[in-house]
Amino acid sequence: MQAILKHLSTWLFQLRGAQQGPIVLVQRRIFILPARAGLVFALMLLLMLSGSINYSLSLGFILTFLLASLAISAMLHTFRNLAGLHVSPVRTAPVFAGQTAHFGVYLQNPTHADRFNIALTHARLDPYTVDIPAGESVIATAAVPAVRRGILRPGRMTLSTRFPLGLYNAWSYVEF
Repeated sequence: MQAILKHLSTWLFQLRGAQQGPIVLVQRRIFILPARAGLVFALMLLLMLSGSINYSLSLGFILTFLLASLAISAMLHTFRNLAGLHVSPVRTAPVFAGQTAHFGVYLQNPTHADRFNIALTHARLDPYTVDIPAGESVIATAAVPAVRRGILRPGRMTLSTRFPLGLYNAWSYVEF
């Protein structure tokens, strides 16, 4: 059973190790799930729908379905905020053992749409949030503690966003 779970985890989260060169965030690399606010919003929509059905409220149906379509549109925009980004590693300055290394990631936005509130984090510690204008590039950094001497590899870093409404959390893993 553990072998099956390990194989499923490897396939689902693409645990393939470090990759060379720039990474393009495409559909298979981006994961999206509802945030806590999204779950509360869905519960509120269910309560509004049940109230509209119970009392035959036409305006209640209109409001419920309007808000549901807003949530579906927000899911698309949250996904599109990460889709198409080009991610490349940046050379890191050397540090001593016990200090914090700041690994840079070069985020390039080749599209004509601005990207907002993109967070880079390592091991869910101190996210570094950037906005990327259309057709431009930004360097984001992730802080990694250097616990020992020698070559330090940052491992898996996470690019995530909750833009525009905070109902969904979209993320992608990058490892150089």
